[in-house]
Amino acid sequence: MEGTVITVGTFDGFHLGHQAILQQLQTIAHEKNLPGIAYTFAFPPRHAIRDPMCKTQPPPCLLLPQSAKRKLLEQYVDRVEQADFSTVRNLAAKQFIHNVLLEQFAARTIVVGESFQFGRDREGNVSLFRQIGKEQGFSVITVPMIIVDRAPVSSSRIRSLIKAGQVRHARPLLGRPPLLVGDVVAGDRLGRKLGYPTANLALDPTLLLPAEGIYLIHAFWKKQHSAGLLYLGMRPTLKSSAIRCEVYLLSAPETELYGERMEVHLHQKLRDDQAFPSLEALRRQLEHDVARARSLLLSYEEDLEPILA
Repeated sequence: MEGTVITVGTFDGFHLGHQAILQQLQTIAHEKNLPGIAYTFAFPPRHAIRDPMCKTQPPPCLLLPQSAKRKLLEQYVDRVEQADFSTVRNLAAKQFIHNVLLEQFAARTIVVGESFQFGRDREGNVSLFRQIGKEQGFSVITVPMIIVDRAPVSSSRIRSLIKAGQVRHARPLLGRPPLLVGDVVAGDRLGRKLGYPTANLALDPTLLLPAEGIYLIHAFWKKQHSAGLLYLGMRPTLKSSAIRCEVYLLSAPETELYGERMEVHLHQKLRDDQAFPSLEALRRQLEHDVARARSLLLSYEEDLEPILA
C-alpha cells in the first residue's frame, strides 16, 4: 500500500463537525491521489465497553443507524473500516498509531478534530500525533470545531436536544433533520377507527428516542414519501403498558405498508403526549394536529432527501 489519508472516530449523527473533517480528508486525498479511509466504531466508547449485565448503565442511544452512517461516510471516503472498539481499547496511544494507523493502513496524512483524544484512558492527543508524525513521516491536519449559536457542535449536545424533544434546534447542528428508522408492523387499528389510520413502527432499538409527544415529519419508504405526524408515547388515553411509535401520513400510500422499512425525518414537536377523557376528544385533537401540520408544511418542503433510499 502506497499510503492513505485517514480519520478516526465514531461519527455518531454525522453532524456538521464530522462533515468538516470528512470534507478536509476528501480534499487532501484527491490532492495526494491517495485513498481516503474512515476508521470508525459502531458505538461511542462509553457504550462499546458497557457490561450488558449491568442494569444501571444506559443502553446505546445512537443518532443514526449504522447503515445510514456508512452511506454518509461513503460520500467522502474510498473505504469505511468499521472496527470493534474492544480490539483497540487497551492499546496505548503510541501502540494505536503504530499497530493500526501505520501498520494496517500506511497512514500518510491523519485528519482529526482539534480536540481529538485516543488510546487507552484517552492519553493520546494531537500533540502526540504530531510528535510521532515527525518521527515516522506522516502529517497531521486538525479541523477546528464548528460553532453554532455560540457553542461547539457535538453529538452529546445533539442528543440532549433530541431527548428534550427540541428536534428543530438539533437540525442546524446536523445539517439535516434528526431521524428515526423502523419497520412497519401490525397494530390494533385504533387509528383507522378514529379516521386517522397509522403505520406502527418497530424502531431500531439502538436509536435515541425523542421526548414523547406529537411531531411534524416527512416519511420515506420504497421510493415514496409523505409528510405526516409521528406519535411517540404510552397512549395514556388507553392506558397502554408499552411505548408506541405511530405515523399518520397526510398522503395515502399507494401500496400496503406492512413490512416496509420507513425513514422518518423529525421537523418539530407540535405538542406533548396527553390523556383525553374519551376517544372522541382524542379524535378532535387529532383533527387539530393534522390541520396545524398542514399549515406548517411549506417551511419544510425542501427536506425531501432520504439517506437510505
